[in-house]
Amino acid sequence: MHRSTTHPPRAGFGRRALAAGAVALGLLPALGGVAAADPLVVPLPAPFPPIRILTVLTGLHLLGLCFGLGGATMLYFWILRWLRWGALPVEIRRTFLFVSKVVSVGLGLLWLSGLGFLAVYAVDSPEKFDNPKLWAKVVVVLVLTVNGLVVHGVMLSSVLRDVDRPLLVEVSRLRSAIVLISGAVSGVSWYTAFALGLMRELNGRVAAAWLLGPWLAGILAAALVAFLYWWSRLREARLVPAAGAARAPLPPTEIQTPVSLARIPPDQILALAPMQTSGAGPVGRA
Repeated sequence: MHRSTTHPPRAGFGRRALAAGAVALGLLPALGGVAAADPLVVPLPAPFPPIRILTVLTGLHLLGLCFGLGGATMLYFWILRWLRWGALPVEIRRTFLFVSKVVSVGLGLLWLSGLGFLAVYAVDSPEKFDNPKLWAKVVVVLVLTVNGLVVHGVMLSSVLRDVDRPLLVEVSRLRSAIVLISGAVSGVSWYTAFALGLMRELNGRVAAAWLLGPWLAGILAAALVAFLYWWSRLREARLVPAAGAARAPLPPTEIQTPVSLARIPPDQILALAPMQTSGAGPVGRA
């Protein structure tokens, strides 16, 4: 049985990106105060006009969202593919780890730009602190950050231990539950943060509790669906006994996976539909 020697990404990667960005953010007001009357404006060489710090922060925020939400979505699609096929090609392991680092960088950019927004609001628009949506988004991103530490510290080491076997095989129930719940928290939180940032119609009109309630309900629903689907896939692979049965799980040599890794062509690594070989080459399965 193949065992990976690849280590999961270090959680300090995102922290270093955040620290470097924070230093850069701290220099922006100073630059604006030197050559512009408005401390919230950064001067540019002629003939370009000065640029507002809010514009810079918005750009960083959008970049963080692109990195984080886009990368996380790709990871979710790969995990769904893993559940459906019963295995992942070994070639995708490094890509999985790299994309997880991109997600960490995106989360760091969100914190950097978010703290910058709060600093600008404190100077220019303190009334915006009364917006419940702002604090609901802060709570979501805070939970997303803590969950990210759990994902890097617990989830990746468990999930990527054996990509050539069904998901979470030979992993304790507690650790499996942590992995599934962390995945649900991550998926729902990324899209909730995106929705809260997008929907300006909610500003000052909806209490934070009403915004966080659907978010929590979505996490519970996603975790339940993920657990039921994962359990059903293990049952199909005959890795757990049927109800009332005392049969032990099959040894590794007898574990059946839907597709043999040797038959997965490199150009199908990102595909969600399983492939089967017939004769000279792979053919699609209906």
